[in-house]
Amino acid sequence: MPQAADRSHAKGLMLAFFGVLILTPDALLIRLIGADPWTFLFWRGVLTTVGLGLMMLIRFRGRILQRTLEIGSNGVLISVVFAINSVCFIVALSHTTVANVLLIVSISPLISALIGLVALRDRLPLRTWVAIFVAIGGVAIIVEHGITAGTVAGDVAALGTAIGLGIHFNMVRAARPIDMTPAVGLSGIWTAAAGLVGASTLAMSPDQLGLAVVIGLLIMPLSFGLMTIAPKYISAAEVSLMLLMETVLAPIWVWMVLSERPNTQTLIGGAVVLAALIGHGVLSLIGQHRRRRYPVAPAVPI
Repeated sequence: MPQAADRSHAKGLMLAFFGVLILTPDALLIRLIGADPWTFLFWRGVLTTVGLGLMMLIRFRGRILQRTLEIGSNGVLISVVFAINSVCFIVALSHTTVANVLLIVSISPLISALIGLVALRDRLPLRTWVAIFVAIGGVAIIVEHGITAGTVAGDVAALGTAIGLGIHFNMVRAARPIDMTPAVGLSGIWTAAAGLVGASTLAMSPDQLGLAVVIGLLIMPLSFGLMTIAPKYISAAEVSLMLLMETVLAPIWVWMVLSERPNTQTLIGGAVVLAALIGHGVLSLIGQHRRRRYPVAPAVPI
């Protein structure tokens, strides 16, 4: 069934693409909020759980409890991994430079690919490996002048984010065909609990809370809802690779809203990342077309 497989792969790429596209304003909104990281983490967790709950209510309707119970112990573990990933990302941004975080997190597609290869026997075509390394090179160009020694805690937290993303997407892929969207909603509870422990206050201004609502009720549920469905159809490495699009588009949002024009290096590195993603997508479509046009004949038993 090569045509069905090709359609599924194309569907997975589109789900990941739109999931990341929705996520791209996240960094701008976090910057505009400017709250204590742990306070923000609490509200992000609470609102993400509410947002995912509303999304599942629309998708699953009367079967929401059944679909939630279907995730089982694996789903609970996935929710914990995703919560740790969220905490690591906020801690990383608070303890080291944004450049360090972006560069370290950019290796998540490579980590995803290696985990998938070892744990799931997910063999990737050459084009995906090439796209991964080219995209990482593009991120390196973007952040080159901002890279510093950083702090051990911040850099380790950024590495934890990269590893957490790789583990999360591979666990979701291994659990298919079960829909693990409820696990992302459950992760918000653990994230909020971590924020509650670390925050000195939970108070935010109405403006800050309004932006947090946009992130928690819209951006997080829609983006990670789509990206959690995507690994059912494509490899975890391809989902992680698509996430690098945020590194390119996030500065564009900042430019549009805060009039902070990206420097030439950012534009060049962004072009490299986009070229890697577009090239990978085009080559995937060409490969699918060839398989449809020249299907491999089944082996004839002797």
